[in-house]
Amino acid sequence: MVYTKALVISFLIFLIGGSQTPEGVKIGDNAPDFNLKNVDGKMVSLNANKDAKGYIIVFTCNSCPYSEIYEDRIIALHQKYASRGYPVIAIQPNNPKISTGDSYLKMKERANNKEFPFAYLIDTDNQETTKAYGATKTPSVYNK
Repeated sequence: MVYTKALVISFLIFLIGGSQTPEGVKIGDNAPDFNLKNVDGKMVSLNANKDAKGYIIVFTCNSCPYSEIYEDRIIALHQKYASRGYPVIAIQPNNPKISTGDSYLKMKERANNKEFPFAYLIDTDNQETTKAYGATKTPSVYNK
């Protein structure tokens, strides 16, 4: 597998007062790949899209007020950078059994209502991808 560098885009993280834990990716680390389900039912992996130069990875959800505030900015990021080879991939990190507003069905509704132009993925039941990246708050943004 080929992995590229992951950089934390700190402007969104620090705007909400969050920071990364000592675990997870740091500037210059290789970005962990994943294979997660998109709201369209297809599986998405970083290594599957050979045309992408990299990705803007955003951990976001339906139920966080900060994430809701930043949705239009996330859409704008995708619209600006996808054509340059850096599409947004949004990952919903919450356990939907605990946060019912973040269920897969609610994600599909949100993506449809907001017309998300990017992949909106649900993390595994154990939040493996979220833990691998060290995302502890939403929104958390990484550039791969």
